[in-house]
Amino acid sequence: MRQSGLDGVLLTAESNIDYFSGFRHHAPWTLFARPFFQIISADGRSALLTHTFLEPEMRRTSAVADIRTFATSGDAPVAQVREIMSELGIQRGKLGMELGYEQRLGISLNDFRRLEVELSSISIVDASTLLWSLRMIKSSAEIELMRQSAAVTSAAFAAGFSAARPGMTDAQVCQVCARTMVEQGAERPGFILVTSGQKNYKVLSGKPTDRKLERGDMIWIDMGAVANGYWSDFCRAAYFGKPTKELEDGQKVILDVNDAMIGATRPGEPLRNIAAAAVNAFKKSGLEVSIGSGRIGHGMGLMSTEPPHVALYDDTICEEGLIFTIEPRITNEHGVFNCEELLLVTKSGVEIMTTSPRHITYIQ
Repeated sequence: MRQSGLDGVLLTAESNIDYFSGFRHHAPWTLFARPFFQIISADGRSALLTHTFLEPEMRRTSAVADIRTFATSGDAPVAQVREIMSELGIQRGKLGMELGYEQRLGISLNDFRRLEVELSSISIVDASTLLWSLRMIKSSAEIELMRQSAAVTSAAFAAGFSAARPGMTDAQVCQVCARTMVEQGAERPGFILVTSGQKNYKVLSGKPTDRKLERGDMIWIDMGAVANGYWSDFCRAAYFGKPTKELEDGQKVILDVNDAMIGATRPGEPLRNIAAAAVNAFKKSGLEVSIGSGRIGHGMGLMSTEPPHVALYDDTICEEGLIFTIEPRITNEHGVFNCEELLLVTKSGVEIMTTSPRHITYIQ
């Protein structure tokens, strides 16, 4: 913190408070009415400020011993925040908050303006670079939780595709996946996206529906379980029928692009080079380059998407403990060809954390 020129940090976002305190909120959307705060001083002291409703669970699970409370709902208790900061010796200088890159404040703009008035002797600056420098590189404990999450998600794919039959709805298949996640020890299903049928293959962010599956359909699922707050995220596909040349050729192109990206992943390599490896592999296939939403992969952790990005514009250097997805994709009338993988940069190279089969599952 001192190297960043900060005299303290004030956190309001749920994932940051989870990371630095160990307390995970059961329903983050309720923070609109009852926000919480973590104050950390440059000398390492820390305090949490929360609504009284959360106090018992926070005391049970948080690594922070100094927990203060308030009893009102609505406006944030900014005067109390100032008092705690003063006790921790943060009365002047620079205070870091979640103002910048892929960060969001957990308080309203009006509350932030009130906070600026209360802290008129302090300069509030962006702490996003510091926060992400810590959160992007995973500890051994975080890596193990993400391995667990990926293993549970792999089991959910196996169960869902084993149960899938023509005449079922895609929602029913997804229900099998969700149940399996919980049965296999996940805290909860994080998300499940699904698409099926030729007219729907371009709908890649669709929720489960009552559409009945038919022979000749591909069902493509993108999902991830949550293990103690840590996410996984990858996708697989099944087809109701026998293999066809179009299906096998499409999947081979994507797996070749995946392999090119995996081969380019090593400590010291910028992520833009991994994205460039995908672009070059697509060109070798003779197909139009598919770079998705401007990136072809993303970081993971306490959120299902977080920095860095596997993109031609991202200069982040791979180092041991960095975890990110790769997800090159082709979408056409035959289906969705996208075999997303979760990669861990190791001391000597890369580990593929996803264990689901990479081929299309054929359901006869």
